[in-house]
Amino acid sequence: MKRIFQLSLCAVLVCGLVISSLSAYQERETPEAVQEDHSSEIKELTIRNSGFRSRSTIIIRYRDEDKKIVEVIENGKKLPPEEFGRYEAVIREVLELPQIDRLLPEIERTRRRIESARVSEESKIREILELRKKLEELDSENARRYRDLYEFQLMNQLNNLSEKISESDEMSQEEKIRQLKEVLAKIEAMKFERVNEERRRRLAEIESANVARRLIAEITKSEEMSREEKIKEIHELLQQSLAKEIKMKVGRQRDLVEFEAANAMREMLQEIAKKKSLSEEEKEEEFKRVFEEAQRMQSESVNRMIGIEKFKFDLHRFLKEEGLLPEGEAEFVLRLNECTIDGKKLPKEIHRKILQLCEKDLGKKFTGKTKVILSLNEDR
Repeated sequence: MKRIFQLSLCAVLVCGLVISSLSAYQERETPEAVQEDHSSEIKELTIRNSGFRSRSTIIIRYRDEDKKIVEVIENGKKLPPEEFGRYEAVIREVLELPQIDRLLPEIERTRRRIESARVSEESKIREILELRKKLEELDSENARRYRDLYEFQLMNQLNNLSEKISESDEMSQEEKIRQLKEVLAKIEAMKFERVNEERRRRLAEIESANVARRLIAEITKSEEMSREEKIKEIHELLQQSLAKEIKMKVGRQRDLVEFEAANAMREMLQEIAKKKSLSEEEKEEEFKRVFEEAQRMQSESVNRMIGIEKFKFDLHRFLKEEGLLPEGEAEFVLRLNECTIDGKKLPKEIHRKILQLCEKDLGKKFTGKTKVILSLNEDR
């Protein structure tokens, strides 16, 4: 027993384009009828095409359970199994057209609401997620195009929301951190849906890095979290980013997260250096703890930034002990063969000791091209 699909005009045109692209004829063709056999587990689609100078009939038989093609007859000739693959898209497009048709009003409504300035980011995200869930159940090319479009829209809205959270003057620091973590969790979860879609995962990694940077910046500002808590949170975010880099090779995004983490650690050290309530020995002990934590992060950017701050701290102590630290701000320059303060050369023995101190803190040997320029007594 057979029945005729009642396709909308839009559906017929889409189907016509799919079939004509697969047809051996040059003329643009339009399906006259698409029939489906429901008599058994094996179903049948009959597609009749009529062109300006040609007619063709394609019969596709497939298993209802998994839509696997078992036979294709083109103009009365059975095709070999190795040619079935080019008709798989036809099966998906034709069978999913009614479902796509039913979704079109919701797709259009969601589009209008995304464009509206009166709809909150949270509402937009909820609607896109609902539509996305329905599109996930479809496999046709048409469905994939809609899915890709709203995948991009979803990432864009999540990015907008994270930016809105960061710039809010009404939220507390802790509330910003909590909400940014929720946004990051949503993005992270998306990577594990349809894991074979590289494009989706790459997009998720990019937006994940953007949110991670904002989250690190807000953690740095927190007055409620201890330094140990901040370092732990930053460490976890950085390691998460490094793991993504191994899989996805999104180097630029990883670098931005590393830079934000390095900047956060630098600010912690600067805060220690400015604390008047701490003695020089206590400051050195605090520096040592932060330095050790930073090394566990296994980040070249963090180690470099921390090394520079540690060298600045050690340099100030050394110059003060030697009676060479000027009263106000001054420019310090270190080269392989000399070092100067406001252009005045320091003794060779002092230069040798400072060079050793710098190489120890920065973890690298000086060369003829290396030069370090620092501002002494800046904000101290």
